[in-house]
Amino acid sequence: MHSFEDYTKLIEPVEQIVKTAVDEILLANSYEVIDKGRQDIVTSLDFAMERALKSALLSLFPGDRFIGEEENHDTLGPERTWVCDPIDGTVNFTQDIPYYGVQVALLVDRQPVFSLIHLPKLQETYTAVKGQGAFLNGKKLQANQDTNLSRVIVTFGDFSKSNPTSRGFQIRAMNQLLEKAMRVRIQGASTVDFAFLAASKNGCHIMFSQNLWEVAPGTMLATEAGCVTGRIDGSKHGFAGQGLVIAINPNILEEVINALE
Repeated sequence: MHSFEDYTKLIEPVEQIVKTAVDEILLANSYEVIDKGRQDIVTSLDFAMERALKSALLSLFPGDRFIGEEENHDTLGPERTWVCDPIDGTVNFTQDIPYYGVQVALLVDRQPVFSLIHLPKLQETYTAVKGQGAFLNGKKLQANQDTNLSRVIVTFGDFSKSNPTSRGFQIRAMNQLLEKAMRVRIQGASTVDFAFLAASKNGCHIMFSQNLWEVAPGTMLATEAGCVTGRIDGSKHGFAGQGLVIAINPNILEEVINALE
């Protein structure tokens, strides 16, 4: 079994695993679209990708556990655990919209220590190691310090399937921020949302999903790039759980939360 206390050593092998799966499965095969539920789809490639990533990661790290979106729903424990979304932004993928990606994270004691997001069509690979920063194609990222909300793009997660009670508040929140931010957008993939935030292409992201595979890789990436996080109390606004707000700096975060409160 491989043991990496220096998690930077994970970057090269995990990047190779993800890119190989993308080249050999995602971009090389036709696929079948399967209805997953109302207004939700999954493809045969989502399953193939998850199986390939699980097999490769557990072959390299046989003592680890694996949680994935499609077939490997398990309870997160303190053990070393890989979390994976094999195709994030499946709807975009099936519509030939380039905003989709693959994301994985390694959690130890339930906390992310390593994260990788790969956006195949944009040829961008984002990595983060706990305490070591975030990188885009090997170049270190540092969140923008622009302190004016009117000069940044605010993105929202797609209307949450895991937390549907948040939808009314999300519509009101988007309306509230239309007058304050430079633009308000839904990009349809959390890989893209968090990657663009870490690279300061966008200034703030707001999401209501509670799925580990959607939240863990991206929040770690953005935090290691210097972004800051806050929460919206759902009970106060009529939805279950909490909403996550993550911004390039404390000033933007405070401005957004104040607007939403």
